[in-house]
Amino acid sequence: MDNIIEKIYEIDHSTLLYIQENCRFDILTPFMKFSSYLVNLGIVWIAVCILLILNKKTRMIGIAAVTSLAVCICFNNVFIKHLIARARPFDSYSDLIPLIEKPHDYSFASGHTTASFATVGILARFASRPLAVLLIIFSALVAFSRLYLGVHYPTDVLCGMLIGILGSLIVYYIFDKKYDLNKYKLNKPEPNTDK
Repeated sequence: MDNIIEKIYEIDHSTLLYIQENCRFDILTPFMKFSSYLVNLGIVWIAVCILLILNKKTRMIGIAAVTSLAVCICFNNVFIKHLIARARPFDSYSDLIPLIEKPHDYSFASGHTTASFATVGILARFASRPLAVLLIIFSALVAFSRLYLGVHYPTDVLCGMLIGILGSLIVYYIFDKKYDLNKYKLNKPEPNTDK
C-alpha cells in the first residue's frame, strides 16, 4: 500500500513539475489567477445561487445548487482535508513554486474544484445544452488553474471533482424525490403539436 501511495505522489509531483516548466505563460497566468479567484470562498457560485433564489421560477434550482455547494464543501473542508492532512505541493517539494499567495489549509481535496463541480452538477441539469457545456468547461478550467498555480496536486483536483459530482447527484436525487425537479428545468423540450 505504501508503494502505491509513493507512486501516486511521484506522478503528482512530476505532473505539477511538467505543468510548471512547460505550460505556464505570462499571457495565461492572469487569466488562471482570475478563474481561481472567482471561486475563492465559493463567491461566484453563491452569487449565481442567490440570483436563482431571488427569481420565483428558478428558486428551487438555486436552493438545490446552494445545498449541494454547502454539503460538498462542508464534507471536503471540514472532514476530508483534516482526515487526510496532506501538505500543499510547495511545502513538500522545493522545486514547485506557487504563483499566488500560499494557502494555509491542507491540500487534499481541492475546495475550489469541489465547489465548482458541486454547484455545476446541479445547474447543468437545468440549463440549455450550450450553457451546461460552458459551465462544465469553466469548472474544468478552475480545476486546471489550481494545478497551473501550483497549489494542488492532480489527485487533489480529481478527488475534488468526484466529491462535487457525487455530492451533487445525491442532493439532486433527494430534491427530485421530494419536489419533482423536472418541472423546474429551463431546457424542457417544447410540446409536440404536430398531429
